[in-house]
Amino acid sequence: MKYALLGGWGYVGANLAELLDSCVITRKSSKERRPFLAPIFEDKEVIEINEVTEEELRKALEECGADVLVYLIGKIKGSYEEMKEAHVDKALLAYEVSEELGMRFVYTSSVAAMGFADKCKTGGFVMEEDELLEGCEPFGDVSVTKAEGELRLWERSRGNVGIVRPALFWGRYAYHPEWKLLKLFKKLRIPVPEISVTSAQCMAIAVETAAERRGWYIASDKTLSDLGLKTVEVKLPKDLIKKAPRSLHLPLLVMRYKYSSRYLPC
Repeated sequence: MKYALLGGWGYVGANLAELLDSCVITRKSSKERRPFLAPIFEDKEVIEINEVTEEELRKALEECGADVLVYLIGKIKGSYEEMKEAHVDKALLAYEVSEELGMRFVYTSSVAAMGFADKCKTGGFVMEEDELLEGCEPFGDVSVTKAEGELRLWERSRGNVGIVRPALFWGRYAYHPEWKLLKLFKKLRIPVPEISVTSAQCMAIAVETAAERRGWYIASDKTLSDLGLKTVEVKLPKDLIKKAPRSLHLPLLVMRYKYSSRYLPC
């Protein structure tokens, strides 16, 4: 099975491109913002588009010849409107094009989409809910827009899409500033909050499973302590998280839980 990685010119896409038979569909502006990734994609099939429009995406997907469209576009910074465009509006457009071409569709969401998920805890871990987002309380712009993307796609497709919810992603080519800090803290043995982590291998398994079986899957197989960092448990009360600055909603939310899947072998 071949996968088209839409929004693949980035950290997650670079790892998935190595693990899956795939092509990478990227906006030219993304390549221009991250020219340091060019050597990684030298031997990969890369298709450039100007914008994620119906016409350009259809042409790129026909050129790729993939069986599955994997939607990797996402934002964790910016305005609510920018996040909604990335997590909902463009995702729905991409799904419509993939459906016209007879492709399967996998949406990359986030464990944050579950928000306050105490009702989904089993044995200390948050696991997949029985009905999509049942018992979940999305909170914060990333959480709310990712949740809306899941619900809208599920409704539009009548349950014929796959949804993958990674935690903090860990793989090769980590260029994000948080991983540089974490590597420094590991070296200096500085304690950090314990957070669930998604390895590149687990992410690839989740994508393959979601493409084959549809449904929603939590892709989390490690924690920061498993990666050798010194960690402490940080589980702030819900009311305190709600009062925190907007920029802290996402990290404080995901620190509150440990995540694991009922369905994935990773």
